[in-house]
Amino acid sequence: MDMDRQLSEMIGAIYDCVASEASWPTALSLINRQVNGFLTTIAVFDTRTRSASLAQIACDDPDAIRTLMQHAKDVPFFHLLHRMEIDEPDTLERMFQLYGADGEAVWKNGDLYRNFHTRYGVQNSIDMAILKRPFRVGTINISVRYQPSDPRIFNTVGLLGPHIRRAVTIHDMLEMERAESAILRDVIHALEHAVFIVADDMAILFANEAAEARLREQKVVRAIAGKLSCIHDYAGNALTNAVTLGARDEIRIGAAGIDVPLGSSERPAVAHVLPLKRRNGSGGYESRAAAAIFVAAAGTVIQSAVEAVAALFALTPAERRVVGYVSEGLSRAEIAAAQGVADGTVKSQLGAIYDKTRTVDQRSLQQLVRDLSPPVRRPDER
Repeated sequence: MDMDRQLSEMIGAIYDCVASEASWPTALSLINRQVNGFLTTIAVFDTRTRSASLAQIACDDPDAIRTLMQHAKDVPFFHLLHRMEIDEPDTLERMFQLYGADGEAVWKNGDLYRNFHTRYGVQNSIDMAILKRPFRVGTINISVRYQPSDPRIFNTVGLLGPHIRRAVTIHDMLEMERAESAILRDVIHALEHAVFIVADDMAILFANEAAEARLREQKVVRAIAGKLSCIHDYAGNALTNAVTLGARDEIRIGAAGIDVPLGSSERPAVAHVLPLKRRNGSGGYESRAAAAIFVAAAGTVIQSAVEAVAALFALTPAERRVVGYVSEGLSRAEIAAAQGVADGTVKSQLGAIYDKTRTVDQRSLQQLVRDLSPPVRRPDER
């Protein structure tokens, strides 16, 4: 099986988890097999209580699963999870560095290392943040019995990050009002969040009651000639791009269509795009259905202007960091120094950013960030 077919199979399995959390072990097993892992976990934590709203494991050794569950809370790096870069996989050595000079010693003296890693011959792990919210963080962890160094492995895991985040985010929206039926259409009917099912040309094929209300309000979305449109052009272009990419090739959609801000505010209504082409047979929708667009209420996500730019234009984590530096007024040379990379690397990153955002230089990119910055309310305004 070629790499694209393997990726397509993994991504399809990840999206199946939107409708059923019980599907995660299947998706994780495919990921595990792809990178020659021993055990793979996905978890979403409340950082205030350390409780998990999602915790799934895939491993062929039931005893290893029991052992991991027994010692999972013994991880000494929990307080560092929010410092992991999203969609950037790395090994345990990163956590050692974040912890400090004695990070490795603390790890090797811990119960998880002694009882799980040593017992089952686990030499390292590939860890990645897939979700970061003010009080929630999601990670995927792949325990391996070798020292990972092949960049292709890290590239594969990183590529899957946005797809996992999309599945987890939309699953969370569905969870509170999930019906017993496994048919996505039945779940969407009962959902209080607005959901639109659209064709690849953005023609609206279905809108639940909450979505119909959004169309009547015309505050963030509207229908023009039967097609879904956004009040803000940036948002409309971002959603159209994500739907088109997902309909053409789920692998390439990447981070496009996740947390897309539908307005300019610190707590905007945001939209998430779920490709449907592979799921038409079981979703209860006609064959033209290209995507489901879920609209979360204002206040669900807190976004800075830089985060809004990243979501609207599907920037990579590295590109998002560069936009942050540009917004602070740093020159190209200063950005290179801040990242510890060559000037040519930053030049290439800026070129990719300009292409995606349709800006031409750092000044116009700064203006774009300002345009997307939340308006500041004066003290005398109510």
